[in-house]
Amino acid sequence: PTKGLLLTGTGEVAGGPFGGDRDFAKLFGQASTYHKHLENNVLELKLRAGVVDAYGDSENVPIYERYFAGGANTIRGYRERRIGPRDPGTQDPVGGNSYWVANIEETFPIYPDLIKGAVFFDTGSVEEKIGDFGSGNLFSGAGVGARIKTPIGPVKLDMGYPLDDVQGESKKVRFYFSVSQCF
Repeated sequence: PTKGLLLTGTGEVAGGPFGGDRDFAKLFGQASTYHKHLENNVLELKLRAGVVDAYGDSENVPIYERYFAGGANTIRGYRERRIGPRDPGTQDPVGGNSYWVANIEETFPIYPDLIKGAVFFDTGSVEEKIGDFGSGNLFSGAGVGARIKTPIGPVKLDMGYPLDDVQGESKKVRFYFSVSQCF
């Protein structure tokens, strides 16, 4: 896309009156806006946020329903799912009940209608509790990339660098490859 606004939101309720062995409610929202300038450059601003909490008989949200950040689709420069709360014993990521991620990306043509270059800055946080939303450690990453049109869909190649330290993780350039769908 070169201009416009995309808004999405979801709400989920599990357990309670619907049965099941886990009771939780989850909200997620995303806003992306695109601005074309300097003839063929496009600036994308994206903000995502979500909260999830247990209710009723459940004390905790299942790990597979929690929020995670880090990696190709959230905060580039970090390993997948490595930003946020960790298990105190193993240091494995356990996810959080609240999160937000903001991305700024500028794309520009390298070879018209085939290859675009990109520069980006990503930032955000994942917190253990809903009440801590936006109040914890902020993690940011920056980098460059390429967007290539192929017959199977757009291919993204990114190189990100973490701007903040994560316990137990090395601070180095990371590479990401992904295939996405068109807007």
